[in-house]
Amino acid sequence: MGQKKSRYSSVPPLEQVVLRRITSATSFLPDEIQYFYYDFLKYTPTGYLTLADFEKFYQTLFHHGATENFAKYAFDAYDTNRDEMVDFEEFITGLYYTTKASPTEKIRWAFDLCDRDNDNQLDAFELENIVQALYELSDVDMSRVEVYDDAIERVKELFLSNQDDIDSDELLSTVTKSEFVTIAQKDSTIMKLIDCRPLINKRRSKSESITGNLFKKQLKFQSPMQKSLSDSTLATPNIND
Repeated sequence: MGQKKSRYSSVPPLEQVVLRRITSATSFLPDEIQYFYYDFLKYTPTGYLTLADFEKFYQTLFHHGATENFAKYAFDAYDTNRDEMVDFEEFITGLYYTTKASPTEKIRWAFDLCDRDNDNQLDAFELENIVQALYELSDVDMSRVEVYDDAIERVKELFLSNQDDIDSDELLSTVTKSEFVTIAQKDSTIMKLIDCRPLINKRRSKSESITGNLFKKQLKFQSPMQKSLSDSTLATPNIND
């Protein structure tokens, strides 16, 4: 009687040099990464995701919102080499920053998400654009909490206030990454949002098949009611992240 063939037997393992880079950059275990890789290739045999894939993901999560702008933010954050595609290494690294990274790492990654011109500074225009993208994405949900104009002003005041002169009403033109991190760390609301551990951390000690199924659910872009990682696994760095 022949040995049962593994459903992954036809997929070549991840190159060791890539595996080592990912394990050194993230806290994912080698076995986790390998199973993630198998499911990634099962979803996208080409070996990469496109902007259209990200748009499809957010359209699934936010049926009534305009997803294009935020999907572009998320895609650009994952596409670190700017080749208009997200390969597995970029994907799993981005997954780490939106799930298992430390709060400080998440804040720094959120800064990079907002920094569209890559000058290591955020100005009022960039802050306003990310808030606008979030409001478009969520449709009416965020407006129920805070109207758009009020949210814009609060974000500007939080990040562009002169930290060296608390009596000054004049806003600074930009905020650096280090300043952004310091300000975010001092804001209890932001830190509560950031310092939440998704289910992937709690389930790491379970069987590898569970980890594979979690990842597979993400790659199949199931609805938020069905997802086990988090509703925003592909990009979750909201402006507070």
